Amino acid sequence: MGVDGMTDDQLRALYERTLSDVHRYASKLCGGDRARTEELVQETYLALVRHARSHPTEEIGIGWLMVTCRHRFIDDERSQQRRRQRETVVALQQPTVTDAPSDTGVLGALATLPTAQRTALVLRYVDDLPVDVVAREIGKSVRATESLLVRARTALKGRAEQELSNGRG
Repeated sequence: MGVDGMTDDQLRALYERTLSDVHRYASKLCGGDRARTEELVQETYLALVRHARSHPTEEIGIGWLMVTCRHRFIDDERSQQRRRQRETVVALQQPTVTDAPSDTGVLGALATLPTAQRTALVLRYVDDLPVDVVAREIGKSVRATESLLVRARTALKGRAEQELSNGRG
């Protein structure tokens, strides 16, 4: 028997049924960073087990997993931001291209964006959340979030145009 109310087989079936979708979503949030994606997916499924134990009669599905994944990501981002502030690191993040190869299309382009821009884009266009909800999730005003989205779309468009010109030239 697994957690109270769910058998091991039920947990395994839910995991197998949802893993690829949760992993794909986490990868978008993490800009293609494999290690961070794996960690986020693992945290999401650990939260599932904890939640199933404390709420054995509640129905849990892909929606719950996606929201949990998003919240874990945002919590981690906030924690990292507080750490950076404590260390008095420069407040504005510079975009970094680390492990993401340039030929991965949109995912590679997303990886080049600063975390705040990438997060806003994923919440707005992958999760299809309204701007006011995105603003609340990332802890910014609606106006600041709209500005962040404009900068992110502009940067993403510039990256796409650069990829096109490199591919044709």
